[in-house]
Amino acid sequence: MKKSQNETLHELFLTKLQSLLDIENQITQALPKLVKKASSPMLKEAFSEHLEETRAQANKLTQIFESLGERPTKLKSEGIRGITADAEWVMQNISSPESLDAALIAAAQYVEHYEIAGYGTAKEWAKLMGHNKEAEILNEILQEEKAANKKLNQLAIKEINKKVKSGIEL
Repeated sequence: MKKSQNETLHELFLTKLQSLLDIENQITQALPKLVKKASSPMLKEAFSEHLEETRAQANKLTQIFESLGERPTKLKSEGIRGITADAEWVMQNISSPESLDAALIAAAQYVEHYEIAGYGTAKEWAKLMGHNKEAEILNEILQEEKAANKKLNQLAIKEINKKVKSGIEL
């Protein structure tokens, strides 16, 4: 009996990698909009830095496919499309710059948490299959996503949320 697609761990792993690549490509398209809409210089800088990091992460995923002798095929991650649609709504419906910055951070943290879950899974599957080099790369990306989330959280706590609460520029 032939197994159908995505029944082996290797097939699941490749599907997860394809999904992660689509996620990174979608984020690469979304981040410039967040940079443009953010009013806080520190938030603009955080989004800009993460854009460059995201591009590098997409390249790392492509390298993983190459190292496995595989070619990435297109796979749409509906989850990231929902999350980015939420961010679009935020940008269209919140007019106060301080409130918009806080909402942009929240939207970006949704993305980071989604990526953290995906990269954590992919890393563990790679380790389980003995793809140690690939697991290391995935762990590097996972740590970058965790760091980006932490940076956004600190920015919210130390600056942005206080501006929203007071309604004034600090």
